[in-house]
Amino acid sequence: MMHLLFADLRRHASSWTWACVVAVVAGACVSGQFMVMHGSLRTASAATGVNQWGISIRADMTDAAHTVSAFIIASVVLATAAVLTSTAALVIAEHQRDHGLWRALGMRPGTLRAILLGQLAVVGAVGSLGGGALGWPVARAMVPLLIDQEVALPGTTPQWETGDLIWTAVVVAGAEMIGGWGPARRAARATEMELIAGRGGAGNAWSLRRLLGVLTRIALVGGLAAGVVAAAVTARSAGAMTDEAINAVILGSFSALGLVCVLTPGLVPLLERLLGLLPARGPAWLVATRTASLQSRRSAATVLPFLVAIGLVAVMFGATHAGFGNMRLSGFLAMFSLALVTAWSGGVAVIAMSASGRRRDAALLEAAGARERTVLAAQVLEGALHAGAAVILGLLVSVATSAFMAAASGAGVLATIVRGPWGELGVVGGLALATTCLAVVASARAGRERSVGEVLRARE
Repeated sequence: MMHLLFADLRRHASSWTWACVVAVVAGACVSGQFMVMHGSLRTASAATGVNQWGISIRADMTDAAHTVSAFIIASVVLATAAVLTSTAALVIAEHQRDHGLWRALGMRPGTLRAILLGQLAVVGAVGSLGGGALGWPVARAMVPLLIDQEVALPGTTPQWETGDLIWTAVVVAGAEMIGGWGPARRAARATEMELIAGRGGAGNAWSLRRLLGVLTRIALVGGLAAGVVAAAVTARSAGAMTDEAINAVILGSFSALGLVCVLTPGLVPLLERLLGLLPARGPAWLVATRTASLQSRRSAATVLPFLVAIGLVAVMFGATHAGFGNMRLSGFLAMFSLALVTAWSGGVAVIAMSASGRRRDAALLEAAGARERTVLAAQVLEGALHAGAAVILGLLVSVATSAFMAAASGAGVLATIVRGPWGELGVVGGLALATTCLAVVASARAGRERSVGEVLRARE
């Protein structure tokens, strides 16, 4: 079994490598921030004297290190969970035809599930160990940002502790296993023909586990929706510009972002189908919209990381534009740069993991007589569709955030929306558009020296 596990990793190295890259990036961000926290606490514990408000510097900076580090680590963990769970599920779904062949050759369902979970464990181990090693440069890059924001003392240096590796493994390997547990179980329960046809786990039979999974999703959506409603009620009843109202607004905005992220697998296919109804002509647009529609799982996994990035910008800069605080770019990067790097790398990795299918699609179009510029245009438009879906969902988060801000500030909803963070959203939306288009085109055109027949016969 171990021989088959590692042989399959080598055979599908192109997709598993990208899964490892995302895991290493996430692990480095988690490990690096733990090192920064330990270094900040150590420097703060050695501080003496009082600050300009008469508060002990040691107590003040210790509290700042705990609070800021907890917030940064929480944002990185959320981005890591969103990215790694989607990539783990996608990489298993991409290879289900091979799993069907294994089952047809006599492999037992339990063995198949063990192999798939073992592969995810290997990815988690690589991410934990690689992230632990690369956490040092991440920590060194973060320390100046935190010193600039006066939440770490000058002279702070990263400090590594043995427990950091354990926590990094819990986050990275845990997200991998959670994301791949459902797809691995569905692959083990599917028939050989369902897997070979690419419909693993698409059966209509209901079981207790499936019912519990649906109920869990409903409970998660309901909990986030309840958080949004509770925040709106609190913001209105607490009074304008009170601390209670401001805290409720921030929590409600993040609840709204979480709710949209949870609903992304259902919203993205609907959005991309609606975008496909735009009155555009030409074969390139038709191919792009059909590809996005047929590959709904891949589309949702592509959109989610960029939605996380756009949503963070909408929430934090939306609060600044509404008069809550004075968030600068340097402060935003200090708080969310690690989460953004994790999310962005996940979005690029999801696109790269589907490179082989995209190359085969391009080869089929060329074999059918399509011109090269038509194929290129279809690839660019596919990336634009993914970015467009992320931007639309991000705007939905921004509007919800503006409604919260209006309730807490006493201003009108429309006026708050008008003075929202449109410039910042335009920048991050443009970056998402450029990234998705370039990643789609680059992944599809890699290996262009091969003939159409070689591409169609290729295993990856």
